[in-house]
Amino acid sequence: CHNGKLLQSRNRHYGYFTSETEKITLVDSKGKMCFVIRPYAPISRIITEFLNPDRGAIMTAKEYLGDIIGGSLMLRESRVIAELLISSPNDDQWHNAIVNDNVLQKTSVHSVKRMASTLRKRIQPMGEAFWTELLKAPDDAARQMLLMATMCQSPVLTDFMATTLSDARQMFRESLRSEDWQEFILSRQRAIVGLDQYSESSIQKMGNNVFKILADSGYLESGRSKRLKNVYLLPQIREWASSLDSQKVYDVMESVR
Repeated sequence: CHNGKLLQSRNRHYGYFTSETEKITLVDSKGKMCFVIRPYAPISRIITEFLNPDRGAIMTAKEYLGDIIGGSLMLRESRVIAELLISSPNDDQWHNAIVNDNVLQKTSVHSVKRMASTLRKRIQPMGEAFWTELLKAPDDAARQMLLMATMCQSPVLTDFMATTLSDARQMFRESLRSEDWQEFILSRQRAIVGLDQYSESSIQKMGNNVFKILADSGYLESGRSKRLKNVYLLPQIREWASSLDSQKVYDVMESVR
């Protein structure tokens, strides 16, 4: 898509790129402009990422971010939540396990409730077979499973990997920079409704979590150094992507490894 050439998505939105402005503009079928951003990714990928498949509309910030601010992968705690979900707890049983029994072993009620909520949002939609496998899988496989679950719940992570991380790989960079996250979010604020309403500290916390998640799953040496690493995706991750209809997420995991 370049120099004014139009592309049509299945949701009847169009995109074009103009070299004079170095911006991508999406307009709907009636000619109304949706947003303008710098071209971090091919226009077809941006259309796919930003359109809510259930409504055929641009994602809101809440849908785009999911609960990425809630923390990194948290393997041990995720397994605790998975085991709890397998027991099909009602609200009282959930509260008793999280707050009274403090199964996550945190120091404050607020912290434990916040963490439990984040992890439940990530893994509950994946289903009981996923929870069961998470308990018995080797740690490296479990972390890749949790990365997939987090990418599904927080499209911003998928988008960042498909664009910024992918660009770094293609340019043979040794590491990511903290500024990469800031620049990425700035470009998306023009596209995602409500994203510009988040405070600078919240945006920074989200970025820290993204880098930690990439480190936990093996794509970075650490959240601090941000040095790129090669990743071997285990065969069962492809199988989970197929069974959970998450092929697009898997393709991103595979393309930037």
